[in-house]
Amino acid sequence: MLRTGTSYLRTRFVLCRLLPSLALAALWWGTAPESAGAQTLTVWDDQALPSQAKVISEINAKFEAAHPGVKIARTARTFEDLGLTLKLTLSSGGGPAVTKANQGAQQMGALVKEKLLLPLDAYISKYGWDKKQSDGVLARDRWSDKGEFGTGPTYGISALGELVGLYYNAKVLKEAGIDKPPATLDELAKDVETLKAKGVTPFTLGTTKGDMALHMFASLSQAMIGAADRKSLDDLVYGRGGSWNTPGNVAAAKQVQDWANGGAFNDGFQGIADDDAVQLFVGGQGAFLISGTWRLGDMQANPDIHFMALPPAASVKDPLVVGGVELAWTITALAKDKATQDLAADYINYLLSDDAAAAWAAAGYLPVAALEKPDKVQIPALLGETIKVWNTVNAANALGHYPDWASPTMLKTLTDGLTRVIAKEETPEAFVAAVDKDYQGYMASLKK
Repeated sequence: MLRTGTSYLRTRFVLCRLLPSLALAALWWGTAPESAGAQTLTVWDDQALPSQAKVISEINAKFEAAHPGVKIARTARTFEDLGLTLKLTLSSGGGPAVTKANQGAQQMGALVKEKLLLPLDAYISKYGWDKKQSDGVLARDRWSDKGEFGTGPTYGISALGELVGLYYNAKVLKEAGIDKPPATLDELAKDVETLKAKGVTPFTLGTTKGDMALHMFASLSQAMIGAADRKSLDDLVYGRGGSWNTPGNVAAAKQVQDWANGGAFNDGFQGIADDDAVQLFVGGQGAFLISGTWRLGDMQANPDIHFMALPPAASVKDPLVVGGVELAWTITALAKDKATQDLAADYINYLLSDDAAAAWAAAGYLPVAALEKPDKVQIPALLGETIKVWNTVNAANALGHYPDWASPTMLKTLTDGLTRVIAKEETPEAFVAAVDKDYQGYMASLKK
């Protein structure tokens, strides 16, 4: 996944934080329970935004209340922090028994290879999780013993769905003379020119931290692929081969470059983070913002903001939409005994419960499974719009992919390359060639 958390929880002092976390982990594992029935379950998650933290804290409190003697020792980490510290911490023998993990080769694949995660298939059968989520969704958490993505044992499961789409401010558009959101990429491009002519910022963006540029590139690229033609992208992401050097990827990179250098982004976008850009957008500065549904909680502060899939290229039917599911909940190899493993699975089962899903929905977030009693939950209007998009996309088999899942180094290759593309230090063609070189190198390594 290529999303991020909130800027005030990010840190550049990863090494400084890592040593204390290792010490605390070691301390916990060497500490005797308070009583015969007491047990502490260490958990790392990426629910770092305030609105997310509130929900997960409430869920944890309810789980503890239903399990006397059990304590959830929670640590919130940003997406970047989790990526930098998780494997190193687990390899050292410290860290969590339950953790969120990115499904791609960079994190989950590497953790499975080092035998740092436990397969969940027995618990999937026990709790019936496969009845709540489709096999296509569960496949995003599968890794074979040979390092093949999308097949083999299942190592994680998610509670929330995710889409990367187009947030738009209907009031800003109307004041600029645009009565409805764009229906095609061509219409979007025309709206950008109309907004610029009116002196209105078309896109709000921040690129110093976070992956907004990557969200934009991936969304543009996949909006040019219809669901019936998705096999090539599926093959790339699941490590079955192919090439990233396609006309669609070049066109998407060129569009990002043209918008960046043609006045389509807010002034100073290269000097602010994604969180700052979201706050500017919520404040009415800009007509469009491309990001994920994990931002729904922020966006609800402005009733003029709506959510839609990025409009497709002309003649494309059922365009792919970047997304899938949130980082997966996993059980690590630090859950050494059956009792801890069972407790961890019981905790994950509660995270997948309708009670937990209702809590997320009430806060404006997208549960991966339909609510059992939707009439009992007051669903915010923006989430209602998003659920319709989610249902439409899934019904058409148009749920796309996070491209950074394709190799252990793909996230860096993509983000570094897009920075150069935006600065006009690299051509779109050279960028796409570099992405494909990364991928082909990874594919070759699997054959050794």
